[in-house]
Amino acid sequence: MKLARVFGIFLVVAVAVLASAVARADELTVAGVTSSNPPSGITFLPGSFSGLTSGGFAAFSNLGSYSLSSTPATYSGVVSLQVAFTLPAGIAGGNSTTFVANLIGNVTTDPISGGVTIAFTNATQTFTFSNASGSGSFTFTVNNVSINPGGTTTVSGFVSNASFTPVPEASSALLLGTGLLLVPFLGLKKSS
Repeated sequence: MKLARVFGIFLVVAVAVLASAVARADELTVAGVTSSNPPSGITFLPGSFSGLTSGGFAAFSNLGSYSLSSTPATYSGVVSLQVAFTLPAGIAGGNSTTFVANLIGNVTTDPISGGVTIAFTNATQTFTFSNASGSGSFTFTVNNVSINPGGTTTVSGFVSNASFTPVPEASSALLLGTGLLLVPFLGLKKSS
């Protein structure tokens, strides 16, 4: 009788531990490259980034850089910045292993300094993904950029609300299932 209780307590603890392991959310590795086509007088140097989230957050200061000509001019128009994510792979609902954030920025010139501001109109985008390792989502935000005449400014951004739920390992699921099958036998008493 005591052995059955000890075994029962052990089994309940094991099931609880395995159930919490199956439902856990892991941190997410995010990586990619950038490209852009700015108006004349502004140049773009592409960047690449990679990092692991911590608490669902990761900041990136290497999303490329914009440089402004030192020649005084009035700049206007639109900048498109593409951020192609190579990790995590497998955007939900598609066959592609990479997916792209297409960001649009309005270019305005400061009449006093001659500098330029690029204000992104869709600076925040949310992505969901699913692949053989699991599924998850994250929100990507790029920061606005200000450039002085003759200067260069690095583009920065961040990932927030990142979550990843891995596919349970087959051995964990098998152990959990076996434990659940034994639960009905815990209440049986030994007859004399």
